[in-house]
Amino acid sequence: MMTWGWVRKAGVQSLGAVVVVAVCAPVAACGASVVGTAQTSDGGRPPPSSAPPVPTRAPGWTAEVELRGRPGEIPSPTGDLVAVIDGGSVCLRAGTDPTPRCVLRLAAGVTPRFMVFSPTGAHLLVVAGVASRAEVYLVDAGSGAVRVIGRQGFEPGASRWDLSSAVWDVEGTAVLLVPRTTAASGPVIAVPVAGGTASELLRLPAELANSSPSLWTTATGLAVVPNSGESRNILWWADFHTKQVEQIGRYGDPGGSLLLGSADPLGRSVVVCPRRADGRLGAAVGISVLYRESARLLPDARTCAASVFSADGRYLAVAAQLSRGYTLAVVEPSTGVTLLTVPLPVTMPSVPPYLTWAGDVIIASAVTGGWPVGSVVVRIRR
Repeated sequence: MMTWGWVRKAGVQSLGAVVVVAVCAPVAACGASVVGTAQTSDGGRPPPSSAPPVPTRAPGWTAEVELRGRPGEIPSPTGDLVAVIDGGSVCLRAGTDPTPRCVLRLAAGVTPRFMVFSPTGAHLLVVAGVASRAEVYLVDAGSGAVRVIGRQGFEPGASRWDLSSAVWDVEGTAVLLVPRTTAASGPVIAVPVAGGTASELLRLPAELANSSPSLWTTATGLAVVPNSGESRNILWWADFHTKQVEQIGRYGDPGGSLLLGSADPLGRSVVVCPRRADGRLGAAVGISVLYRESARLLPDARTCAASVFSADGRYLAVAAQLSRGYTLAVVEPSTGVTLLTVPLPVTMPSVPPYLTWAGDVIIASAVTGGWPVGSVVVRIRR
């Protein structure tokens, strides 16, 4: 594990078309190189060292692994609920209950496009319908109560959006929506879960707002990677304080693009994966938001790694194909220390799984199916 000298310690959601990618062979064959865009004038801070430290393991870290659910089910970050689609209905099922509780029945011909739980698992965001007429719902995971998200906040009846992307804020207290725009820039709209009027956080250039971008929210800003257009190889950072939108990383392979992995909840670093024009993935790379430096995440990874930070940003969980097999590793980016390595008893998916981390529970879900179970639940003991 490479030490990220600049690391001092949600969910990615996109409404674009599903992209099927091939698994990269050994990383050397991918020729992947992602670099930060600039150095800040901070006295010439050197880039991270290219020599990885010797991995060590912290005493007392153990884990219990459980295979849970069925393919296609969306687990909550705490692992106690799953969301399922039953015909035209969205249903919730407790981990031990075989019978789902249907909470949202959609109109005939309207189907859910994606669902994602909030970081705490308290709510479920549901987007249904086609892109130009999307309906957005918020489901209370406890009571099953459903509210419709409209332009002014929560509104009665169906409300339709020409929606490009949606994502939770870092604490699960608001839903962020990016509608398509015909203007030079488009808003990122925050809808508070507790109620009240929707507000504009900042504006994205139209090229980004209309690109069905992958998004990851932090306390200080929004990581953005377009899924269409000329900027698919660029990592953008939208700062909540300054409202500025800037490039902080770029993949230089002609025709290549980037896959957004995760971001530190405190807004200090972002993890991305390079994707060649032929669809093959390279190794995961961490990019410093402040210093615009880049460092390869796992030097021995054979494929792009799924990743998620702990809530305090101190640790990073990584699921990747390494020389010793498909594993989940928990590392401390500031030191490069590997705290825990857990073999995953499932096949490596064709694209990185979706990872969540709540408390001491890390959950990996195969977003494209392919596993005989819905998810792998890893409970950490320390």
